[in-house]
Amino acid sequence: MEAPLKKYNPDQIHNVCLVSHGGVGKTTLLEAICYTAGATKKQGKVVNGTSIFDSRADEKERQMTISIAVGACEWNNTKINCIDTPGFLDLQGDVRAATRVVETAVILVDAAAGIQVGTELVSRIVDECSLRKLFFINGMDKENVDFNRTLNSLKETYGTSVAPLQIPIGKGAGFKGVVDLIAKEAFEYTAEGNGKGKKIEIPADLTGEIESVRSALMDTIAETDEKLLEKYLETGELSDEEMRKGLALGVSGGQIHPLLCGCASKNMGTDLLLNAVVNLCPSANSRKEVETADGNKIACSASEPASAFVFKTLSEEHLGEINLVRTFSGSLAGTHEILNATRGQAERLGNMFFLCGQEKIETTEIPTGDIGGLLKMKDTHTNDTLADKTRSVKIKPTQFTEPVVRMAISAKSKGDEDKVSTGLRKLLEEDPTFTYQYQSDIRQSILSTRGDIHAEIILSLLKNRFKVEVERKQPKISYRETITKTVKYVEYTHKKQTGGAGQYARVFIDLEPLPRGSGYDFQDKIVGGVIDQSLRPSVDKGVRTKIVEGILAGYPIVDVRVSLVDGKTHPVDSKDIAFQVAGREVFKKAFEMSSPILLEPIADLMVTVPDEYTGDVMGDLSSRRGKISGINPEGKYQTVKAKVPEAELLTYSQSLRSMSQGRGFFSKSFSHYDPVPHEVSQKIIASSKAEMQDAG
Repeated sequence: MEAPLKKYNPDQIHNVCLVSHGGVGKTTLLEAICYTAGATKKQGKVVNGTSIFDSRADEKERQMTISIAVGACEWNNTKINCIDTPGFLDLQGDVRAATRVVETAVILVDAAAGIQVGTELVSRIVDECSLRKLFFINGMDKENVDFNRTLNSLKETYGTSVAPLQIPIGKGAGFKGVVDLIAKEAFEYTAEGNGKGKKIEIPADLTGEIESVRSALMDTIAETDEKLLEKYLETGELSDEEMRKGLALGVSGGQIHPLLCGCASKNMGTDLLLNAVVNLCPSANSRKEVETADGNKIACSASEPASAFVFKTLSEEHLGEINLVRTFSGSLAGTHEILNATRGQAERLGNMFFLCGQEKIETTEIPTGDIGGLLKMKDTHTNDTLADKTRSVKIKPTQFTEPVVRMAISAKSKGDEDKVSTGLRKLLEEDPTFTYQYQSDIRQSILSTRGDIHAEIILSLLKNRFKVEVERKQPKISYRETITKTVKYVEYTHKKQTGGAGQYARVFIDLEPLPRGSGYDFQDKIVGGVIDQSLRPSVDKGVRTKIVEGILAGYPIVDVRVSLVDGKTHPVDSKDIAFQVAGREVFKKAFEMSSPILLEPIADLMVTVPDEYTGDVMGDLSSRRGKISGINPEGKYQTVKAKVPEAELLTYSQSLRSMSQGRGFFSKSFSHYDPVPHEVSQKIIASSKAEMQDAG
């Protein structure tokens, strides 16, 4: 971008995001938009690695968007911030991040393939954020394109609110332009042109279709306003100006979803898309308030103190971290300090930019409603709120869905464990949609991601950026051990005589099961002084070592109460270590007498699939020892709720994708622990004992 962007008021700023199934052409469209608007000197291409938006090495290698990119441009005295988002299903956390900071979503639909899996899923996210929708049918130059077929499928899926504002001139290799239905003007484009159409005569063979589709559009527009409807019913006609006014009202109110078409790779129809964004889509000024983390709301106004939301942290090799922010009130300006309200610490505003992919346009201010980048912040990351020191307000963070694919990872080279942890912590600052933690109960470091491709991307970044590699294994399940009956007055005596000072401790305990979720409880029920007061906690210490280690299969023990009821001491040889050993051994003895069992974690599972796959999903869950608890219809989808053992869900992501042809998705969370069936339990115990023997 040759010249700095000027400052725009909120009513002159339009924030939009591009969303779709993967491979439909979002990045290519953003390249075309910025080139047509004069923000870039040439239109880069994804296929040959020249796109300024898919600029990461892994994006070039995979030829797919992996992380958010922002394209700022100016059109008709308006600023447009256009956010490109990943289309691959594993990476839809960035779609959620982008939809938090825009007012409109441009949903791309493939002209040949029509509505695809990703289109349906991103549309749900768009609806959750109550964004206005604009559809763009891309790839009109492809073979086997049928505009009306795609239009009808969109209307079937999204209702009659989908309103075509154009019809194509030609199709496939013969596609050369579009007809604007309101103005009844035809525009022709040349392949590899500057994106600006040339007016031509309307082709005679389209006259009848134009009148038919325009009449239907007029019907839709008339219903947006009582006065327009009254005139339309009286005269049967609306003027072009009335149609534009009613269309803008309908889009603003969410009653109409405009539909345009074109070819991003050949920059055909881009100028009319820019016109639609400016003339029809709501400006940043339409957002009057934003929700805070505590459920309240703050006004989005230039006159209010500053508040801005970090919706994404990026990392560039030679620059470091760049925080993408949307200013909701006031402005971020100058080099003064601002409060990171999320972390409760001061930050100094330094380098500020507006972004157009890799290109950065320096600015001294990011005003209300605008989107920009902040460089060299001390400790600010995704989901943080920056606010004026006079208002410690926290904007509601983006709620990312829980990761569903788990794997155990370990450093490939001995001594690299710290490098793995450090690298993953840095990556988490950019991408909060995965988790990484060491689980002491299974003695494994667990990486949880949104899918297999997501995991591959993270581990590739770990290798390339932090120079450390890991090995992947199947994760263990966090089983627990417990008992099913009470035993009383179990005794153990510990004696040790080595020629010098000896060890002696005799203890009696009662052991009883507790309700699920109670954990561990120790009761001192000694009457009199049979065990010195100072030695009784030592019994508890000894028991706790076995609680952590487990007895049946090496898993933590839960939901038990140990009551110390009797014992005996020696005047010389009784000491702390002796009673710890006695406590450990008496507990082990009592545990083995109390009909011990294994418990397994049960997940609350919610599986959403199109109607036709509901039966297959329910049958599959039953085969996984799942218990169906309900089914909720959601349009053409059904959400099946079930409780399923975690052990049966290790490969569920791949199974569901195959079962639903990629159209299903699920979320899960921990529910409770249940006893493991006996035959399954025996296999787990045998496997654990063999593993412990191999370990020495």
